[in-house]
Amino acid sequence: MKTYLLDILNRYNRFSENLDVKAILCNKSWLAFNDTGDKELYIFQENGSLIVSINGKVANGTWQYISANKSIILSFKGQAYMLHPSFFDKTIFALQQDGTNRYAFMIDEKQGQSFQPKSLTELSAYFKNIERKKVEAEHQRIRVALAQQRVQQKQIEEEQRQQEQYHIEQEKRQREREQEELINRAIEKQRQEERKKEQTILKQHKTFAFAQIIGYIVIIAITMGVTYLAYNSATDGAWLIIPPIIFYLLYFLVYRKIIIWLREKLLRKYLHSQQMENQKLHDEIQWIEQESRREEEELNRLNGTVNYKRMILRTEETSSNYKQTHRIFNGKEFAVYWDATAMKFKNISLLIYNGTEIVRYENLENKGRKIVRLKKVHPPVKIILVANWLDSLIYKVVYAVKG
Repeated sequence: MKTYLLDILNRYNRFSENLDVKAILCNKSWLAFNDTGDKELYIFQENGSLIVSINGKVANGTWQYISANKSIILSFKGQAYMLHPSFFDKTIFALQQDGTNRYAFMIDEKQGQSFQPKSLTELSAYFKNIERKKVEAEHQRIRVALAQQRVQQKQIEEEQRQQEQYHIEQEKRQREREQEELINRAIEKQRQEERKKEQTILKQHKTFAFAQIIGYIVIIAITMGVTYLAYNSATDGAWLIIPPIIFYLLYFLVYRKIIIWLREKLLRKYLHSQQMENQKLHDEIQWIEQESRREEEELNRLNGTVNYKRMILRTEETSSNYKQTHRIFNGKEFAVYWDATAMKFKNISLLIYNGTEIVRYENLENKGRKIVRLKKVHPPVKIILVANWLDSLIYKVVYAVKG
């Protein structure tokens, strides 16, 4: 049996310790590789005998597998070899000679028709092809693994996107529900305020409360009267159903309709009065603005200047919100606000004409707010802001009416 040096085989360790060496070797005939062209055939028997045929010349020997060091002992022609299984596939069984880097190569005779290496170069090419296929298989495994990883990553990203979309939709629905709740609460609050306002308006009309009381009294009186008549004329207990029927008819068909009609009529009357009041206020404001402009133009006509338009003058409520007002109430305070800081005005004074009464404030700051109280208002109240500019008197006028 010849052994050969083959460096490429040192990179392999393809023989699994779980394989049964006896099952591999027996019941097969093995061709030993050589570069002499001789047909060297080995037949391993299960009883440990070995038949070796070289070009048809047969020699008997023995073989034994030593499990202690995982080696095979071959003995024939007065020689013995210790070999270690190193590589095995369906075609080749490589055995390493103990203590060396030399190998014997056994080829399954059934594969001999398709694989018959004539030289060590062809044998080396076989193992290189195995190595190439192994590398290609590893690359393919990596490509498949990467492709699976990309698919899994896409699935993860898609799941994350769907989860994010789901959360976004949930948040959107939550916001919509919250918005809807806010709108519903606002609508309900508005309805409550309207009902409260209606109740306040109706309480101002004693007619409505009086109509409710009279209505109940009439319903009770009629119900009792009809019940009394039914009781005196009935011969059995049928009169007992009369009171609820009469009460139901009078309450729902007569009383409620009258009360609803009266309620709507009073509310329409109140709405009309409010519209009239708003129109009156609008007319008052329009008159005040027109009269103020006319008075300002007349007072400032002699000095031929329009600088009065750069001054601010108005009447306000005394509350902290400084709300502008055009109405003054008897015995109540109001505020006068002015601002003459747009130009270098001097000698600022304030004149309030309340009928024949004149209230004067002099040596004022260019900007300020003065609280005024009139015991009795004689409308219209005229308020004039007077300032000196280039030795000319500038006037700003505003009117107020009685509240």
